[in-house]
Amino acid sequence: MFSRKSIFAASLLVFVLLWSETNQAQSPFRGRITYHISYPGSMIDLAELEELPGKAEIVTKNNLVRTELTGENISIDQVKIADGENKEVATLLEILREKYVIRKDYSQIQADLREMPQVELEYTNETKEIEGYTCRKVIARTEDDMGNEYESVIYYTDEIPGDAFNFDTPYHEIPGLMLEYEMRVGPLNIRYEVQSIRSRWIVWGRNFRVPRDYQETTYEELRSYLQGDF
Repeated sequence: MFSRKSIFAASLLVFVLLWSETNQAQSPFRGRITYHISYPGSMIDLAELEELPGKAEIVTKNNLVRTELTGENISIDQVKIADGENKEVATLLEILREKYVIRKDYSQIQADLREMPQVELEYTNETKEIEGYTCRKVIARTEDDMGNEYESVIYYTDEIPGDAFNFDTPYHEIPGLMLEYEMRVGPLNIRYEVQSIRSRWIVWGRNFRVPRDYQETTYEELRSYLQGDF
């Protein structure tokens, strides 16, 4: 049995999945990307931690990206559909058999980013091979609302353009898809490590459509609902 508090903690992940800036000279990547997710140093209890996603499964085609979070004990079904051309995002959540969709246009996304901690990036000359891609190392520095400073390491490849994956995130300045990175969301420290990249994966257009049985809501309305019965 899980609490609405743990459901809300899990739903935070949907809004912060991938980041970067596009390289217009390259064609959009088409295929499937899978990440392992872990939570080193997160400040939540073990019961809630066990209900969080352990994998991000991504399919992409023509600047459209569908990201699904999965896990053995996941509390809610979570999917994000990003349109890298129109700079729009639809977040799909299924909670206790109720289906919701939260839509945001680019102006709303930019407003959200201004409310998040700013990040300082230090590019290095160090590289690392990950899944056959040469990745460059970046050191990211930020601080939380309490003024605590954090430092993490990012490995990205500019062989895969990143705009469709990353335009709605604080690290949009990184010029490529990140294959290893960490990020902080409230009490969570989320680490992504790529497991596989398949460039010849068949991707259907229906992956990027929002089903009709999802009801429109906002992040604020959903948060109020999830926190309303303690």
